[in-house]
Amino acid sequence: MLKQLAFFGAVEIHDAAPLVTEEEAAQYGVSGDAGESNDLRADLEKLQGAIHALTPLAPKKGLLQAKPHITREGMESAIQNRTAVVETAAEVMSIQKERLAIAPDTAKMEGQIVSLEPWLSVDIPLGQTGTKLVDVVYGTFPALTDMAALEEKIAELDCYVETVSVDKTARYCVVYFHRDSEEECMNVLREFTFSRVSLREYSDTPAKETENLKKAIAANSEKAEALTAELGKYITELPRLQEMADTLNGRLTMSDVRSRLLVTESAFFLTGFIPEEKCAALEEALKPYSVAIEYQEVTAEDDPPVLLKNASFVQPYEAVTEMYSLPVYGGFDPNPWIAPFFFIFFGIMMGDIGYGLIMLLIGILARKTEPQGFAKKFFSLFLHGGIASILMGIVTGSFFGDIIYQFTNTFTSHAVALKSFFDPLANPIPMLAVSCALGAVHLLVGMGIKFGLCIKEKDYMGAFADIGLWWLLFIGIGLIFVNKNLGFGVMAAAAVGLILTQGRAKEGLFGKLFSGVLSLYNVTGYLGDVLSYSRLMALGLSGAVIAQVFNAIAVLIGKSFVGLIVFVLVALVGHALNTFLSVLGAYVHTSRLQYVEFFGKFYESGGRAFDPFKIKTQYYNLTSKEDK
Repeated sequence: MLKQLAFFGAVEIHDAAPLVTEEEAAQYGVSGDAGESNDLRADLEKLQGAIHALTPLAPKKGLLQAKPHITREGMESAIQNRTAVVETAAEVMSIQKERLAIAPDTAKMEGQIVSLEPWLSVDIPLGQTGTKLVDVVYGTFPALTDMAALEEKIAELDCYVETVSVDKTARYCVVYFHRDSEEECMNVLREFTFSRVSLREYSDTPAKETENLKKAIAANSEKAEALTAELGKYITELPRLQEMADTLNGRLTMSDVRSRLLVTESAFFLTGFIPEEKCAALEEALKPYSVAIEYQEVTAEDDPPVLLKNASFVQPYEAVTEMYSLPVYGGFDPNPWIAPFFFIFFGIMMGDIGYGLIMLLIGILARKTEPQGFAKKFFSLFLHGGIASILMGIVTGSFFGDIIYQFTNTFTSHAVALKSFFDPLANPIPMLAVSCALGAVHLLVGMGIKFGLCIKEKDYMGAFADIGLWWLLFIGIGLIFVNKNLGFGVMAAAAVGLILTQGRAKEGLFGKLFSGVLSLYNVTGYLGDVLSYSRLMALGLSGAVIAQVFNAIAVLIGKSFVGLIVFVLVALVGHALNTFLSVLGAYVHTSRLQYVEFFGKFYESGGRAFDPFKIKTQYYNLTSKEDK
């Protein structure tokens, strides 16, 4: 039955233990099979390791290639070959382990070759540490050591220093001295910062040792190529390994969830959450089993998850809310209100047909990969952003800035330009006014939502004092331009109301009145919020100006073959960069307007996402037989 629930994928299973007392819990065992879970994890580790080893050797998949599909029936069939597939994975891992061991060994030998380079002129075996009477020591002095002074000091000692090589930092030397005078000689050498070098791991001369190391490195290279070729024979097994990895991962999920159940000798119990519209489907799916299902309406005390449900046009904008925080359970879903404003704001900030077409193309190609969950919403948001940018670009007559005009004016005899219904570069003040007006509407909608929520919660005082009086104040400000006396009268009435009500939560008459008076300062806050929407104009203008700058640079050389090549290169690089910056800026600032200005008026966040118990795949897209 757990397998059926896993493929059903709409029940969030919770730990049932807290529902019983300690005495009752003592009667129930835990049905989780630790041994099975450990076996599954061990096999899955082998499969993942083998997949990781074979993937770089396999033919590269297209960037926009969708994952292959697998059905429940396919998984049930695949599990029958578990032993054979896991054995294949173990063989791959054995080869890979041997192959990976070569690189550190080769690196070690390469390091040894480097360490031997200063000693290549030494013609005695490095393992030779001297004779019966003479000791041989290898070491270094600092490069700037006064060797004449050293030779003068050891002239009367049974000691000889031979310089082998010198580099920027050190002088490599071989020191010979009589064994009876070792201590005396070493004391003098230390005065000149002598540092011994141990080369006893080598038995032959440096030149011969280096030659042997190079041969060993070449042998390692041949061995690595042979092992890579042997590993390549298993590439055809990669789909089976990936299929088995997804299958076992699903089995492991089912095994792990058993620890959340209460069990007796003949029955088990689970509890969790399911969307209400899925109840009938759940009963149908569990018909083959002897099972009793009981439903209860959830409350906030149950800590229920949040599952957003919106129309297809609104669903992409759920990604914006999810990046901030989901609404609390039973709270207000802002996405239907986010959608139109986000669409308009993004279009104004991008405002270019060419950039919009690029976004549209990326979104369409990305959808071909069959993304799931958040990725699907995000790439759909790309599509919407592209459409919004194209629409605004039609209004402003912008196609990669003024590239059509610059090209035709430079390389043809007749200049052509797209028709512009409104040119914000020529006259930005109307765009500023439109941006602030849209901001005011956005804020008023947010306040309207808060007003509605207060009425729904029967907080009539909150609706009147915290929203209604501010609306009255705004109306008064607007009336000033129609009738000053009336406008100031409405404003005065609203101000008195705010003074009397905004401090109602404070203690004492003075505290209430003082807080009420201070609340009038919030007028500047609302003004600042409205002015914050001037970023719509600012980002739209900045993108357009950067586009025109790149176009102007592109035609600097003029009408010639070289000029045409330069035009194409500058236009490609410049507009690719501007597209990236414009998309990033538009997304960030449009989101900010939602998070700070809009959400700040009404939104209560803190919900947790619905996380149903289901089969989660990495390499395949799980579909039903009908979908496939």
